[in-house]
Amino acid sequence: MSSGERTAYGLEAPLRLVASHDIAQPGFQSARHGEFVLMDASSRDASTEIVLRDLTILGVPLAKFVLESPNGIVRLLKVDFDRAMTEAEAFSFIQRLADAWSATLANHQRDPWYGNLYVDIRWAGVKILTARRVGIEASSQITSIEGVAVAPEHLSALRWSPLTDVFVEGMKASQPKSKFLFWFVLLEELEKREEFLSLFTPMFSPDDKKRLRDAVGSNGTALQRLNGLLNNPTTTLEGRAAKLARIVDAVGASSIEGLSGPILVDQARCAALIEQRNRVAHKGSSIDKNLLYTVLFPVSRIALKYMLDRDAESASKT
Repeated sequence: MSSGERTAYGLEAPLRLVASHDIAQPGFQSARHGEFVLMDASSRDASTEIVLRDLTILGVPLAKFVLESPNGIVRLLKVDFDRAMTEAEAFSFIQRLADAWSATLANHQRDPWYGNLYVDIRWAGVKILTARRVGIEASSQITSIEGVAVAPEHLSALRWSPLTDVFVEGMKASQPKSKFLFWFVLLEELEKREEFLSLFTPMFSPDDKKRLRDAVGSNGTALQRLNGLLNNPTTTLEGRAAKLARIVDAVGASSIEGLSGPILVDQARCAALIEQRNRVAHKGSSIDKNLLYTVLFPVSRIALKYMLDRDAESASKT
């Protein structure tokens, strides 16, 4: 720890549940709100102070986790760390907590047309606690409609990776184009995974590669470019849409449970996603919101869960 860095024994952070956007048009207005609620066998009261003890979130042991009673649309979160950490580590923890918690909210948002709900940190009110506390007081909240569970088993199960951050940035974005770009990154990361390479047929056999390299000879620049093509795992006989459809099926996302029934994520829909991605940067092109919300959003959520699961499995074996 550097000489000028404070030791953190705890942290206070005002939190609220925020929707990325709403819809306002002649004759129609939508708004999405959320409440942190205590989840147990007898209570779903959104005004109750929530106190949890001795739990571990994202690898950080906490002696106490308190969401004070609501103050408007804000609840003040107070956490006591089980062991001291640096100020930077404390700030990193609260950001990862908000992102990981936000990502889990996507599981219950089957109608994201009306905004993605996410956990927002009111950073101006964040405070590092530089002394250990014996007790914790109360007071602060978040508003109506969607109850967000606050329970030890939910918090302890939270996971985070840089891809969680990308996914949540899509949840926070207010513009459809921005949402599309963030969520499509999850599919691009799926396409790069080594475990799927065996599903496809390389365009060039080892003999083909040797003949092509021999034909280029000692031309260093040309050989470098050729190797880039020959060694690219995406250079296969199957087209991108066909490959994406097969990968989507492999991760269990080929049939999405929509509001009106199952939605098939087949090669045609994968081709539509890829075409939309290729057009999204053009100023005149618009986003197919049905494709964005009913296909890309749930598929990217499933993709994130798959990659978190696989990476956790790999980490447990090392």
